[in-house]
Amino acid sequence: MRILRQPDGARSRLRKGVVEDVAGPNDGGTGWEFVLRVGNALWVLPEEDLEALARSSAPAGERSDTLELRLVTDLTDGIVAAQVAERLDAELRRVVGPAIVSIEAERHWAEPYWYELQVSVRPLGDAVEALRALAAVGGDGWLSCRDDGWRCDLWWHADEDEPGLLVQEVRDAEVTFLPWGSPARRPEHERPLVSVVDAL
Repeated sequence: MRILRQPDGARSRLRKGVVEDVAGPNDGGTGWEFVLRVGNALWVLPEEDLEALARSSAPAGERSDTLELRLVTDLTDGIVAAQVAERLDAELRRVVGPAIVSIEAERHWAEPYWYELQVSVRPLGDAVEALRALAAVGGDGWLSCRDDGWRCDLWWHADEDEPGLLVQEVRDAEVTFLPWGSPARRPEHERPLVSVVDAL
């Protein structure tokens, strides 16, 4: 990408860079901001300050709305974690409907080294309805919801004697709705997308 306008904080002129990712919508919700690699540095620049040097094969507007889940289990056995991931995949599809699902199990870096499941869900139907269906499954376990009009984040917890989220082994969860189909922000009266009790 050619850089048309210099960002604040640039010590020397930035001319070209490579798009690493889409950071999200700009503050006004009128366009996208991109993470651009220039040399060894990363910069977040609005799309109006950039000019494509080659045609992109995956512009931001063609991304699918996505649900990202970080599920904390009480498991320390890798084989059992893989089995739980298979059950989780089936349960997610039952709850949200047809979807493209990917699940990765990773051990937490600190004791007791519980497995965390990083889950990406691309619903093939209405992603907002998929989010609401997932929220309904969480019942009274939701702790809080943060909705900035574009992204919506939910946090969930279950005590030891309570049912897990989707599968029994999940004790804590963070669910993020990322509406990659559009950078537009929803008006205040449409926030939050999901009503949960805010305990914070």
